Amino acid sequence: MNSTADGTKKDPKRGAGFRSLRESRKAAGLNQTEVVEAVKRALPNARFSQPALSRVEKGSGSLTPDIVRVLCRIYGVSEAERAALVQLAEDTETGYVDARVVLQAGNTINLQQRFDRLERNAAEVRSYNPVMVIGSLQTPAYAATVFGTSEDDPIVRDRMGRQEKMTTNSRRRWVVVQTEGSLRWQARSAAVMAEQMEHLIELSHTPNVDLGVIAWQTPVEVFQNTAFHLYDDTAVVVGTRDGTAIITDHVRVADYRSVFDELAALAPFGEASREVLRRIADDYRSLLSVNA
Repeated sequence: MNSTADGTKKDPKRGAGFRSLRESRKAAGLNQTEVVEAVKRALPNARFSQPALSRVEKGSGSLTPDIVRVLCRIYGVSEAERAALVQLAEDTETGYVDARVVLQAGNTINLQQRFDRLERNAAEVRSYNPVMVIGSLQTPAYAATVFGTSEDDPIVRDRMGRQEKMTTNSRRRWVVVQTEGSLRWQARSAAVMAEQMEHLIELSHTPNVDLGVIAWQTPVEVFQNTAFHLYDDTAVVVGTRDGTAIITDHVRVADYRSVFDELAALAPFGEASREVLRRIADDYRSLLSVNA
């Protein structure tokens, strides 16, 4: 078992995803070499190898939808499982989602739901954001400010629904790291931010959520200026101003994991992080009293 940021143990059996294919292969009585040969016969141009299959079965790799369909046919999995695995392959497929296209096509909710499916298939989600409160931790008022809409907008309600799933599903662990600077970027008003800080303090008590805050006084030698989310060791989603990159190459995913571990090592968790959050909340409340 692996340790998380707060020293608790992570059960590698939690979360299914592509790892379920290992049991399906064994049930079919096939070894990895036989499977790779069968896939190459069906898809001669596919980039697929025994090491790649091994990584996938261990939960640290990804597959294209076409390869998943072939594997499901070879293994004789149920239609429901096939549909779920193909959907996962589509959600983790490496690519770049242009934010302008999403906005113009009105697909913001669809993209959020894609991230929701990635979360559901992960045993552990690791998130970092240096510029704003991580989406899964936002209050309705903060989220409405981010999206430039009202709190009753379906986009905001969908984000709140994902947060509820995060806090109620004890089988999935979340390790999130924020910079103090991101929490001092005042979204809309000091009142919104004071409420947001209190909400973060409340969420930090959730058993499956580890929240770390890198205080401004902390000396650093790592400079990660974009937000990203790691889903186990299978995929990383990197946000930019213009869009979202979905990366599944195991070398690049491992690199982001290494960066996250460096960032998490800089952040206190538990009561120490709550002390930072209380200090920030007090500062926002001071602004409210000055402007009253």
